Amino acid sequence: MADLTQFLSRHEATDVYRQAGFRLLSHGDGAARMECPVGPSTQNVNGDLHGGVLAMLVDEVGTVALASLDREGRPGVTTDLNVSYLSPGRAPRVVAEARALKVGRVLGYVQVDVRGEDGRLVAQGRMTKFMGR
Repeated sequence: MADLTQFLSRHEATDVYRQAGFRLLSHGDGAARMECPVGPSTQNVNGDLHGGVLAMLVDEVGTVALASLDREGRPGVTTDLNVSYLSPGRAPRVVAEARALKVGRVLGYVQVDVRGEDGRLVAQGRMTKFMGR
């Protein structure tokens, strides 16, 4: 778990993480929750959450969920990311919930649901990570 704690500290200190306003709400046992504000730094020209920010959110929270299930806390490297955009992400925020489907020696799989304040499903993502060294 020390590796995961160090990873999270380094991760949260990056400019891109701070600029997006991501905030990790919980993590452990293959699950993670993260929020993202919908505001000037994350909105598209229509005032909704930008699709690229949504994809980054799926990647970020999915990584934490997988690392929290891995015995060594490995974050892995994304090899495949799929996001289905289902409805606009509106202010004030969205919350992403990730669930690791499987973490093996070489690959890890995770599913992420992103919901708005009203509970509406904004996006759903799936990600594969290379977990090997």
